[in-house]
Amino acid sequence: MKVKVKRRINAPSNVLWSYLADYSNINRFNPLLKKSEFIEGTETCEIGSTRQCEMKDGNHVKERIIDWKEGSHYSVEIYDTSMPMIESKATMGLNKLSTNETEAYMHMEVTPKNKLMQPMMYFMFRYKMGPAILKGLEDLYKEEHTVSMA
Repeated sequence: MKVKVKRRINAPSNVLWSYLADYSNINRFNPLLKKSEFIEGTETCEIGSTRQCEMKDGNHVKERIIDWKEGSHYSVEIYDTSMPMIESKATMGLNKLSTNETEAYMHMEVTPKNKLMQPMMYFMFRYKMGPAILKGLEDLYKEEHTVSMA
């Protein structure tokens, strides 16, 4: 099952990339996560780096970077999870549209443990999880770059 979501964000791509590249702190913009942290080795953002994400609903995922293109995108494979999937790969990235406009995207490939779960999982990733993560990226930018008039 493949799922793709994207969102236009009024923000410079280099600022959004700084959020994505802070690999161990995806919880800063992913509203579904309680916490995330580096695990198993190096605490850098490069191929082979791993993190564990604890979700607010009690699930967890362990992810490993399998592709990294600085300023553009990275891909992870989920190698351990409490969620009902056999395997999963996700890519998060950015396309610069103009000086202050960026298209953020997320692509997921998921193999559910049970084929009957595929429509529900597709709906969840396509219309809930993916959009919530990309909106969280936009919200973090707004939170950190909005000037208060108070």
